[in-house]
Amino acid sequence: MRLVRRVLFLVLAALAVASQNASAAEIDLLLDKLVEKGVLTPIEAQILLEETKEEVAKQLAQGTSFSIPTWAQKMKLKGDVRLRFQLDKKAGDPERSRARYRLRFSGEPSIIDEFKVGFQFASGGADPRSNNQTLQNSFETPDLRLNYVFAQYMPAPGLGLIGGKFKREAALWQTSDLLWDSDINVEGASVVFSGVTVPGLELFASASAWVLDESSSNRVDPMAYVLQSGVAWELTEMVSFRTGLAYYDFDSVKGKTLDYTEKTNTVDLEGHLTYRYNGFSPSVELKRENPAGGMMSYVSLFGEYVRNPNSPEKNQGYVAGLGLGDSKVKERGQRQLRYLYRYLEKDAWLDIFPDSDFYNGKTDVRGHEALAQLGLFTNVSLTVDYYRAERLTGARAATDLWQVDLSASF
Repeated sequence: MRLVRRVLFLVLAALAVASQNASAAEIDLLLDKLVEKGVLTPIEAQILLEETKEEVAKQLAQGTSFSIPTWAQKMKLKGDVRLRFQLDKKAGDPERSRARYRLRFSGEPSIIDEFKVGFQFASGGADPRSNNQTLQNSFETPDLRLNYVFAQYMPAPGLGLIGGKFKREAALWQTSDLLWDSDINVEGASVVFSGVTVPGLELFASASAWVLDESSSNRVDPMAYVLQSGVAWELTEMVSFRTGLAYYDFDSVKGKTLDYTEKTNTVDLEGHLTYRYNGFSPSVELKRENPAGGMMSYVSLFGEYVRNPNSPEKNQGYVAGLGLGDSKVKERGQRQLRYLYRYLEKDAWLDIFPDSDFYNGKTDVRGHEALAQLGLFTNVSLTVDYYRAERLTGARAATDLWQVDLSASF
């Protein structure tokens, strides 16, 4: 009988993983027939069913199921959906309210430990600073676009080479979206060093060459060359300090008009950029874990600064902020609060990159942002984000922007 059980176990396991049409109900029916004919006792049938389920789960987890390609069994899939209500108020303009949504779906097929690829599809249009889709145009069918696609090679621990279109955070650490909108994914290549430690310190660095544009009529294309080095320092078990220094060189942008400009940088009569844009940008964050007797998981102070030495004036920017609550809102009842004050002069930075929600992503602005996020369920949260911004020069018409988001990740 033990041999019969073993043979049946192998047959059932093969059936479960080899046939996508074999449901749990069909396997149950087969076992019921075997019990009815006296081949198995009810207890033996139940044991066999549990063993089959465990074996199938094991094979799928290990990627050894012969019925499904190994890469498919080890594919990491994730995504998120966000529903948004947005209210814009600007002095002198009519009030505007919009309903919007965002979908993102990404995958990372597993190839080998040292090499991986990834991709993401997202809603929205061609604008690199937004995946939002507004409800409009008589139920028009919107686009689904390729948001990023990359390959990464890790020849040694702590060393990575990444190329294609990829998330900026893979190669550049920052504390806010003063300089870079959170939706911007860069294109080009980066070399990243991380996890290099000395007693009490963790070092990180990166070197990047990112393509801004390509022209068939001009052999000199605009590029972004970025270097960053930094250190994370565990001051105590509860207190940590992290800082990074980035150097930016936006090569061959002077004399050109870049796509998606907000037209706030200084330009000549033909609309071409007057200055080069490069310089150093330091970022810092001081974090305290479990403050106030563990009533919250963290509190942090953070900031960034940028200066463009190629412009004789209006060439600086900074942000200062406070964050507290839970570092990530994943579970019911978790919460996070953030406040930021930002100041970005006209020619401190290229106006194609800053946060598009803060005065439409322009430079020559200053103002406040306050955010509150609450976990409603596991992987479901509610966020209220408020921006108050104004121009630094000219007509200083202030804008108020409210965003209420319901977000779910899977």
